[in-house]
Amino acid sequence: MKQELKRHREILEKLVQDFASGGLFELNLAKIFSGIKVTGNLWVMGAGKASVAMAQQAEEFFGDEIKDGIIIAPQKKKGLHHIQVFEGTHPLPDADSVSSSYEVLNMAKNIPDGDTVLFCLSGGASALLCIPPKGIEIEELQETYELLLNSGASIHQINVVRKHLSETAGGRLGEVLSQHKLISVILSDVPGDDPQSIGSAPTIPDLSTYKEAFQILKRFSLWEKTPHSVRIHISKGMHGDMPENPQSTEQVWTKHRVEVISGAKTLVQTISKALSEQGFNIKTADEAYDEELRKISKKMCSEAISVLSKNHSMTKPAALIYFGESTVEVKGDGKGGRNQELALNAAISIEGQHAISLLSLGTDGMDGPTDAAGAIINSETALLARKQKVNPEEYLQKNDSYHFHEKLNTLVKTGPTGNNLMDIQVILVG
Repeated sequence: MKQELKRHREILEKLVQDFASGGLFELNLAKIFSGIKVTGNLWVMGAGKASVAMAQQAEEFFGDEIKDGIIIAPQKKKGLHHIQVFEGTHPLPDADSVSSSYEVLNMAKNIPDGDTVLFCLSGGASALLCIPPKGIEIEELQETYELLLNSGASIHQINVVRKHLSETAGGRLGEVLSQHKLISVILSDVPGDDPQSIGSAPTIPDLSTYKEAFQILKRFSLWEKTPHSVRIHISKGMHGDMPENPQSTEQVWTKHRVEVISGAKTLVQTISKALSEQGFNIKTADEAYDEELRKISKKMCSEAISVLSKNHSMTKPAALIYFGESTVEVKGDGKGGRNQELALNAAISIEGQHAISLLSLGTDGMDGPTDAAGAIINSETALLARKQKVNPEEYLQKNDSYHFHEKLNTLVKTGPTGNNLMDIQVILVG
């Protein structure tokens, strides 16, 4: 079994390396760009963890046609000639996010009506492109974002609230550009690929309401915990003292076009091909999951054990591939991210089983507020931990998966990948 697990680790580490270097997924926007007929001048705007890569491709394709541009990303990067890169933070916005967002908003307000705007959006934009409403301080917005992220709410529910706490989200930036030829190119990082959820949808009309935002905060017992200014703002919206976000039923922006790229499905296909070539029988999830972390982890591990015990239609050696975004209710004060926590949970579930290994990877390279992208564990990880007097259950209870994996040398670190395609799990059996 040790040889099998060693081979599993080598294979999974190679997958990570290939992905981080662009060998498994390369974003190619040329086909979309070739379908854009520019009228007037071309302006490029955007935000998100993959927005730099998207902007680079825009420069390569359109070149001197670009009049000017601004994108907001987690790190400043050089190499762009026509498009400025401004910094912001993720997953919580900060003063840089706000000042950068004002730069984008001001540019949008000054683009002549006859010009063309290309908007490059990817995950992370909810924090990167964010202007707090009047009366809400950035620290109060940070507190609210953190409560949401630790609540166990889905990304769709979180973004319903966030769309009502930003002057640029929920179609508000699109409203500024309502008379322009606007092409929104959106790299999805959410299950279902709904453009109303990705990056809090700055250029997409919003069907959600202040009342829904209130109901979500109440459902997850956050209403009384949120800052007073946030409660006042949402209450005013519910009572009609402020307008709702631009609604698609009320306003049709005829010059707008939306292109959504479901990158996770493409990545799953290339991983499947790579593992198939190494002799694995493959099973991939049909759709992205959007479930509570322990529930989806249990489902994955149960299927792997079923293959191992020959109670499954698949035969060994097998590779099970999943993608999506889990939800976690954080109760402890530890450090980690949902991929590290899923891997820790799985390590306990498959403890002592023969040759099963799991990779859980955040495709942006940043799993939670840590420097790790995820973790690789196997059926011996929890056993080895116990031999070192490290109790996996205690670390799980404290939501301290980072320090567990750090002690077991199971962390995966890639640095920012320039992509953001949902989380990926690969399980190898036998």
